[in-house]
Amino acid sequence: MEYEKTEGIVLRSLPYQDKNRIVTVFTNCYGVLQFIIKGISAKRTDKLALSSPLCQGEYLFYRGKSNLMHFVDGSVLSEHLQLRTKMQHIQAAAHLVQIILTSQLPHKPAPKVYQFFYKCLRAIPHFEDTAVLTNSFCIKLLKQEGLLVLQPFCSQCKKEAIALHHGEVFCRLHAPKFSFMFSQEQWSTLLVLAYATTFSQLQNLISSEDLNEKINQIFQENT
Repeated sequence: MEYEKTEGIVLRSLPYQDKNRIVTVFTNCYGVLQFIIKGISAKRTDKLALSSPLCQGEYLFYRGKSNLMHFVDGSVLSEHLQLRTKMQHIQAAAHLVQIILTSQLPHKPAPKVYQFFYKCLRAIPHFEDTAVLTNSFCIKLLKQEGLLVLQPFCSQCKKEAIALHHGEVFCRLHAPKFSFMFSQEQWSTLLVLAYATTFSQLQNLISSEDLNEKINQIFQENT
């Protein structure tokens, strides 16, 4: 029996039989894995924490015959308690978790996505408008996966882009039917969301409900 070890963040935790949980963890080394953690109780605060959503820890495990990993031991790195102080923070963290669950395939390593996910979780309390942060996460994830190309100019000509269709950008003249259309202000915001290299570049942005909905629809269309 070979033991393996990885850092990870709990995305989801479901009760299984008595004092057990099936825990979905986004890991740094192996992508999304599912662990069975047995013997959880109030006396085993380490197991309780390591099986709780948003907990970041180190997980020692071995592989069974199924895709379910068998938890052996672990240590808590952070419980991200700062995210539990406001409903807005909890909702933003839940949105990021849902993005990972939707976009990441099981057992597919994505260390860059993991690191960005971790950094975004830590940054949530520093944003007045948390939708700006989650929108940036969506856009950058699609861009990294090659599902979205954002640039100032139309892919067919040199005019300013103002529309998105299946990951490509177009001006008003060349935009295909059923494209996502944006105002110039919204397009400028999209470019900042996609290419900002620091969180401070995002903190002064304002994300309208209309823009939030369009980004959500674009994400659903491409995942």
